[in-house]
Amino acid sequence: MPSRNMIAANTSVFSSLDEYCTSCAEPISNAGRPRWISTTSSGKKFLMNATLVAELSLSAVVKVARFDFSNRAFFVTSGLDVPEAPNALRVEDLDGGLLTAFLSEIRPSPAARASEIRNIVEYADKMSTPGYDGHDPLLVSGLFPKIHVFSVQDLLIDESFKVFFLICLSGRRAEQWIDEQLAQVLNSVTQLSAGAIPYETLCRSILDMDPSALFLALYRCLEALYALTLTQQLMTAVQISKPWAEMAQTLEETLGWYPREEPSLEALLDRAAPEHLQTVMAALNETIPDNARSAQCVARRIYQLRNALVHYRPFHRKFSFKAVNWNRLCEAMALLVFHVYGQVNGDRERFAE
Repeated sequence: MPSRNMIAANTSVFSSLDEYCTSCAEPISNAGRPRWISTTSSGKKFLMNATLVAELSLSAVVKVARFDFSNRAFFVTSGLDVPEAPNALRVEDLDGGLLTAFLSEIRPSPAARASEIRNIVEYADKMSTPGYDGHDPLLVSGLFPKIHVFSVQDLLIDESFKVFFLICLSGRRAEQWIDEQLAQVLNSVTQLSAGAIPYETLCRSILDMDPSALFLALYRCLEALYALTLTQQLMTAVQISKPWAEMAQTLEETLGWYPREEPSLEALLDRAAPEHLQTVMAALNETIPDNARSAQCVARRIYQLRNALVHYRPFHRKFSFKAVNWNRLCEAMALLVFHVYGQVNGDRERFAE
């Protein structure tokens, strides 16, 4: 990536503040004049050379970004109250160069009132203030939702959204529905391959006030494996050796074949631990009948709940969402994901032997 233009980046930050105040009918008196955020020599190097690797926008104010600089990955968040750094991450100070890079690239909306912004921005500029050396980064950062910075050494790019997920999990709001027991189980999911799990979807669901969003995100983790069983059976029969996901994609693109959902879910749940299947039913205030196959029964109930959430038909109105213990259901779904993916990885290792 070519070096970032420091003047352009600072101009972008202050122009956005000018525009915000104008939209609030409180224009800034020194709008358009040269202004910048003061920084150190190391901060200037970061601003010029740090590479934006990944970003996640959850709202106008809640955003997460990864910048890489000098063999370290820097994770910058706005609008999240992260009480402590997730595992393996180190808390960093908010430098003016890093702040400028984040605000100019990610552009979170200000959190302060227009009058508060004017008090800070109108205070000085290059044209009217002798010896102007830039605006204080702490004062500028205070105009935006709370900004946190974490870093880690030598992190693969593919791991970015896994770290985003850990940050979102740590930054969930106190009034949200996720309890600590569920949070600990969700934390364990990050041991799974970053390429196999839709971590971006999980990030969005973690911060959603609707618990069904997390259930559907975990369902999607299982859905990603629906083609596994039948594809592996075909590959074994015709003696093809290649990644099953690649084979499944070829089958869909050339033959239009894709697996039926409920039977595919049942085949996956045949790999699940029996206690996790029991926990799903308990969270739904139901039990597995004595004469029923556990995987078949649980697959049917999970699929019925999924349909009730994503479809609107008279049949689905009968479902009572209040009867669901969402913490325990999502905990059970997370354990299913963790266990099934572990089984799949074991199969992959065996196929490789």
